[in-house]
Amino acid sequence: MARRLLALLRGHRALVVVSVTCRVVNVGLGVTIPAIAVAYLPLVAVGSTSLGLAVLALTLLAVVKGLFRYLEQYTGHAVAFRLLTDLRNQVFHWLRRLEPSRLQGERSGDLVARISGDIDRVEPFFAHTIAPMVAAILVPILTLAALGVVAGPWPVAALVPFVLSYLGLVPWIGSKTVATAGPEERRLVGQSAAAITDIVQGAREIAVLGAGERVLEQLGRSEKERAMVDNSLARAASLRSLIGGLLSGGAVVAVTLVGAAISLQLETLAVSVVLAWTIWAPIRALEPIVPDTEQSLEAAARLFALEDMERQRFGDEGSSGDGAVRFEGVTVRSGSKTLVDNVDLTIEPGTFLGVVGPSGSGKTTLVQTLLRQRDPEAGFVTLGGMPIAELSPSALSNTLALVPQRPDLFYGTIASNLLMAAPNASESEMRAALARASLLDWVNGLALGLETPVGERGVGMSGGQLQRLTLARAFLRDPAVLVLDEATSELDAGTEAAVLEEVYAERGRRTLVVVAHRMVTLVPADVIAVMDRGRLVELGAHDSLLEGDGLYAALWRRHEDLLADV
Repeated sequence: MARRLLALLRGHRALVVVSVTCRVVNVGLGVTIPAIAVAYLPLVAVGSTSLGLAVLALTLLAVVKGLFRYLEQYTGHAVAFRLLTDLRNQVFHWLRRLEPSRLQGERSGDLVARISGDIDRVEPFFAHTIAPMVAAILVPILTLAALGVVAGPWPVAALVPFVLSYLGLVPWIGSKTVATAGPEERRLVGQSAAAITDIVQGAREIAVLGAGERVLEQLGRSEKERAMVDNSLARAASLRSLIGGLLSGGAVVAVTLVGAAISLQLETLAVSVVLAWTIWAPIRALEPIVPDTEQSLEAAARLFALEDMERQRFGDEGSSGDGAVRFEGVTVRSGSKTLVDNVDLTIEPGTFLGVVGPSGSGKTTLVQTLLRQRDPEAGFVTLGGMPIAELSPSALSNTLALVPQRPDLFYGTIASNLLMAAPNASESEMRAALARASLLDWVNGLALGLETPVGERGVGMSGGQLQRLTLARAFLRDPAVLVLDEATSELDAGTEAAVLEEVYAERGRRTLVVVAHRMVTLVPADVIAVMDRGRLVELGAHDSLLEGDGLYAALWRRHEDLLADV
């Protein structure tokens, strides 16, 4: 995983070198300045140098240290934030390449947590790992060498065991805890984000059901579990800090005792003690590196898991087909249950196909295989003669448009939602599409017209308005295949008739696939596919299916009875 993260450094290596160099100089001066200050004191006391010159020299060194500190922070974070931008773009690219069926089992809130929280959690790997690790190696080595020159080998011999003990012990304290608690903490973060997303999206239903307290209790239990995990990580960090403090303090005592035992001059002893203390600044910077790196790698693993998901095999980017659709031996299962069972169906370009059947008969699932919202376990679907698994996302979206029963809109305006389908559409084209969807009069009656804000997921609009706006978006897209899945279920009879008249006028020009419970809306269809228990049991036009006196005829009679009751 670390190798995959380091691979992102390509193109940023110069900045990394600058950041590491500045870190080494900055930390090195942090060790050197106190030692020089102590060395200057005897010289000032005996008059060998002036206090003003000593203050000036130390001030200049402090300014230089501050400059390198600034450059280290600036270049280190510049690299980190550029890499995070690259990584965020990569994640969006991976998500775009994944067909909808591959994301079906993912909770949207957890995906948001990955894109936001996990990417941010990777930042310490780039900003606070590479440079500190290099400085933690180079600066102590140089400091020990300087101590050997100033005080001889014995103070060095007294200091080295403490340094080695620290490096071999402290950074690894709690590593098992981090290895187990870190992934759990990221999982719980994603779980909380998903739960909060569900709460926000289902706020109205929660309020109506009076389930607010119960939902909050469930979220509270999840947060308590997360707090326990965070506490275990905090305890490990505290233990590392405690033992690191004891070792660094013990090192200073040891160097002091050894220096006194070998009768070092007072000024030399003072410099040795200062070096024995300041050497720990770069070393103790390692304390959070191991756990932070462990958590960064875990966050990266969650992100790279998106890249590692099975992706669509790309064919021709521009291939959009001619609207011909073919299902061959398509079978879809969910666990042990078969949702679609060995369906063979060919739809010629420009055909108006209706799909009916009892609830749970597999109508919507069959359509989902065409849209790649589900992939069949057996068989395949072709579009324009090409297997849809080999079509690129752009080719698939250029060919298909869906108007679902429960459409999703995006936070923005009516215009911005329409432009999702055709970014270069003019205002007149948008208004024409709205007119065809019987929505233009409503939009014209709004104070802001096309610029009227639309809440997230269409908050503030009725179900019928949502469906018609989504249909207008589909008209604007001008696809070769238009799929309507209960797309007019929220409309009154008059509006539905007007909208469907516009839709059905497209027959011959584009392929129409219409799933409906209101069977009367499918009477004009060229051919009707009748589904039952996942199987295609009947296929034909309305009149011929009635004459066949099969399932369709039974459904039609029930439908007529319902209409009579109304």
